[in-house]
Amino acid sequence: MGDRIRARRELHRWSIRHAASRAGISHTSWSRIERGQQRTDRYMVVDLAAALECSVVELTGQPYAPADRRLDAARIDAERVWREMMRHPLTERSVRPQAVPVRQESMLVRDLYNRCDYAGALHRLVSLIPDLHAGKDRREATKMMVPVYGVAMGCLLNVGYPAHAWLAADQCATAAQELEDPAGLAVAAANQARVLSYSGAYGPAMATCDRAADDLQRELSAPSALDLLGFLHLARAHHSAGLRDLASAEAHLAEAARIAERTGETDAWDMAWGPTNVALWQMALQLDTARPGEAIETARRVNVADLPAVRQVYFYMDMARALLDAGRPHDAVRMLLTAERVGPQHTRSSSAARETTRSLLRQGTAGSELRGLCERMGVLG
Repeated sequence: MGDRIRARRELHRWSIRHAASRAGISHTSWSRIERGQQRTDRYMVVDLAAALECSVVELTGQPYAPADRRLDAARIDAERVWREMMRHPLTERSVRPQAVPVRQESMLVRDLYNRCDYAGALHRLVSLIPDLHAGKDRREATKMMVPVYGVAMGCLLNVGYPAHAWLAADQCATAAQELEDPAGLAVAAANQARVLSYSGAYGPAMATCDRAADDLQRELSAPSALDLLGFLHLARAHHSAGLRDLASAEAHLAEAARIAERTGETDAWDMAWGPTNVALWQMALQLDTARPGEAIETARRVNVADLPAVRQVYFYMDMARALLDAGRPHDAVRMLLTAERVGPQHTRSSSAARETTRSLLRQGTAGSELRGLCERMGVLG
């Protein structure tokens, strides 16, 4: 296998240091692997193939069961997080020493989520959730629960656990209700609607956002209320598209754009709200309504480098869909590979990305890069 790895690296004209940096290992380890002096496990082989943009089979020369150690860890901790949520309903609190500094941990899991490190966030949530239910300052802990359970919802949803994600969204809503905070209630409603729409329940998702928007209209003087109202318009644009009501979708999107012009770019409640966010949702709507050319044009307004990793992944996956529909399959593969590089856990778990790769295969798109991506995603040709 070492000879195949070296041949593939030399085909790219890459140094050992450059190839090793792409795989996340030391250059000495890479060199030893090429010389047959260091064994690799099934996880490392996947990392090497991803770094070399090829199929695992092209390195091993035999059928191989692909794996992703971070996704394996995320799925194990998804179950552990679910159990901790079940053990700690918001109606029950305990006063005991906290094992972790909850404020710092809350900030860390939010940062890990924004970097698409769902395994890292879920692992820390296992300890953070029970600690949020301990301590003396109940209101302060409840304030932290709204964004923390929002992160739990997003992580669980993005690695394919919608039922677990619904429990997290419900915990988020219960915490917001206890606080009686208009902005927190709107965030919680948006989280619940996201899980509902993920499962195809666009009607209930729309009703949830409608109620939250009506309540928020009466509280527009509250901090971040206008930002959240704009985000609820984006969510309702998505739900309207799911309900095949294009006129309503366009109206909600236009209202979101007007609000974004007033607020500018903000980061309240980890939303990264503003004109850029509106452009991302506009791209998604244009794709969902068979307008790939318009989506590609909208993408020109997006400064991808300024986006958090989780938003970059959505952007690149949408660009892959747009380019595929526009008859540019090889550019679509390039976008999928970029999405995988930015957020491998997200991309390899995404049903949208998997469907795009299947469409590429059905169209007969060839190339070792696509074959390698299909293996890492578990998509069969």
